[in-house]
Amino acid sequence: MLKKSVVLLLIFAMVVSTFLIGCTPKEPAAVEPGPGNEVTEEPGAVYPGAERGNVLTVGGTSPQGIFNPLTSSTTYDRYIYELIFDPLLQVEPSGALTTDGALAKEYKVSDDGLVYTFHLREGIKWHDGTEVTADDVVFSYNTILAPDYKGKLYIAGIQSIVGAKDVKDGKAEVAEGIKALDKYTVEVIVEKAMSVTLRQIANFYPVPKHYYEKANAEEMAALDRDPLGNGAFKLKKYEVEQYVELEPNKDYWQGAPKLDGIIWKVVANENELAEFEVGSVDAVNFENAKENYEVIEGYKHSELINNWNNGYAYAAFNFTNPIFQDKLVRQALVYGLDRHGFVQSFFGDLGGQVAHTPISPVSWAYPDLSQLNEYKYNPEKAGELLDQAGWTMGNDGFRYKDGKKLAFKWTSYNEAEWSTKVSALAAENWKQIGVDCEIVLMDFNSLSELTSDPGNKGKWDITNAAWGLTADPDMYSTFSKTTLPPGNNKGYFQNDKIEELMVKGQTEFDEAKRKDIYLELAKEFNEELPYIFVYVRMNPWLVNKRVKNFNPTEFTQWSTNSHLIEIVQ
Repeated sequence: MLKKSVVLLLIFAMVVSTFLIGCTPKEPAAVEPGPGNEVTEEPGAVYPGAERGNVLTVGGTSPQGIFNPLTSSTTYDRYIYELIFDPLLQVEPSGALTTDGALAKEYKVSDDGLVYTFHLREGIKWHDGTEVTADDVVFSYNTILAPDYKGKLYIAGIQSIVGAKDVKDGKAEVAEGIKALDKYTVEVIVEKAMSVTLRQIANFYPVPKHYYEKANAEEMAALDRDPLGNGAFKLKKYEVEQYVELEPNKDYWQGAPKLDGIIWKVVANENELAEFEVGSVDAVNFENAKENYEVIEGYKHSELINNWNNGYAYAAFNFTNPIFQDKLVRQALVYGLDRHGFVQSFFGDLGGQVAHTPISPVSWAYPDLSQLNEYKYNPEKAGELLDQAGWTMGNDGFRYKDGKKLAFKWTSYNEAEWSTKVSALAAENWKQIGVDCEIVLMDFNSLSELTSDPGNKGKWDITNAAWGLTADPDMYSTFSKTTLPPGNNKGYFQNDKIEELMVKGQTEFDEAKRKDIYLELAKEFNEELPYIFVYVRMNPWLVNKRVKNFNPTEFTQWSTNSHLIEIVQ
């Protein structure tokens, strides 16, 4: 999934307008140059930051420092590894898959949808000069299948590879369905045809076998901060909690980058716009609170790129806590939290709207909202549901059931304003209906580690973050019983009907029929509430006018095609 709030997760995820009327996204209220738009250089103008020369500096949240694309999980790490590695298939700004800018020069899918053949470009080199071959791709797939794999890519398309389960269960070293047919050709055979398979097995970033082939996952993890890639940039230096410095790969197969370097500078959320104003960073993905739009109105050296974000923010229930296994309690907590008031107060008319499902407004599968329950703030209704669930009000103003107080902790992160505000609002709102919610704050990377480690499943109750999504609406990797931690199903949610519908959506190829399935799924998620769906939002990037070809879109990151980014001053 996911800006500060986005853990893309990876998701990555993970992609145009402002608000919705009914089920249709409206046009954005504050859209300036978008992808491909030309930046207008004012004659004679000297922009702040010009003294830093031909180096791009981007400001934002600290990466976790996992720069291996097979095991990385946050958006900020993804920015870095996308500069260092190229994917098997690339994603276009429209969300479609393409061989442009990809390791594969062509690919073929058999008529029955079971055999995928990828032909690699010849002559692409890893940063140490070793050629990229089919063996690297085969090794990367088998790494994901290994029993001790700790990443989040073991999802439906990968799971369906012939022999994948044998490797995952430790019964085989490599999967029968993955073969290097020759030095530049990879064949992947899957057990069942699915509409999501190509995207899930091809839009990934292979790693070099000769460098990462280690005895176990722990030894491979030791190389997280010393990645060997094949992309436009190489990692030069990483100072934890300070910056990541990258240098150009002058032998890059698509041509040497136009920049002399890129620096990802760690900048506190509250300082982003100030640092941009004085020119110490060239670009920031600032939090789109309404007051921030007022602040940037006076900036003369900036261009605003403001697309819809292909993702959503949420608060996840931990279903290992018996309190949250009761749907009535979950529904009561959503009725009891003033999400509409929060979103209007935080975003105003420029930044976002309340979310109701795990499907993004930019998706072709975005549902007709009139068919969903909006859960408008209604503390009386919340109280009725808690009564119905057996949680009755005590003399101290809190609810009890079988002698146990209705109390739990919301573990949040403190880098993003929305994160601290929504959790604080929840504690305040829920106290009015007899719920004792304690807020626990930590930094984002610590929170990510807490919720991703299955050994910590009893150490949190509710947590919040956001997902970045892909162009396909499939949400199996986030909610399937097969993707529990360290996979993306952090809340241990399991629901047979939703599981069945998600599989049905994956195995249907007709888009109109798939849309019907995802509408049904949206209704189920809206009823079952594995999450408190908080908001969908715009994704504002502020870019210095001295920078060209910095083009984040709904479906691609700014780091895609980074070799084309240039400094004009």
